[in-house]
Amino acid sequence: MTERKSRNATKGILVGKAEFLKAKPLRHPDSTWEEDERGLHVEIPQKRNSFARFLSKFLPIARKRRVLLDKQGALVWSLCDGEHQIKEIARKLGERYNLRVSDAEAALDLYFVQLSKNGFVGFVLSESAKKRYYKNAPVPKKTKKENG
Repeated sequence: MTERKSRNATKGILVGKAEFLKAKPLRHPDSTWEEDERGLHVEIPQKRNSFARFLSKFLPIARKRRVLLDKQGALVWSLCDGEHQIKEIARKLGERYNLRVSDAEAALDLYFVQLSKNGFVGFVLSESAKKRYYKNAPVPKKTKKENG
């Protein structure tokens, strides 16, 4: 039986389910959040390319990207500290909301795809995934100055 590939791609790395569950999600370092009666409001700085900077002279453009998380999302967010593996987060989510761990893992797969695509989280990879990534990573070309 072949291992199902996760939809998660971390820096272009497709990871298997076992590696995905070992990954440790990490919140954007410049993220801020606050909770109110509606849920947890999370903000990160908006990436701005040169065209967006040009447009901002004429149009109001948001400088922050914002998302509202429900109670389950807030629990997951609180555990995205680079210390908890996704399998631990799935177990805690299952315990708190009476879910099967496999269902929580599947939900987290989709959830982390969205959070990572929008820049809210990154991942600390397992050693096996790091080795595979660095082994297959493109080697930067030397510039003329470096060649001598």
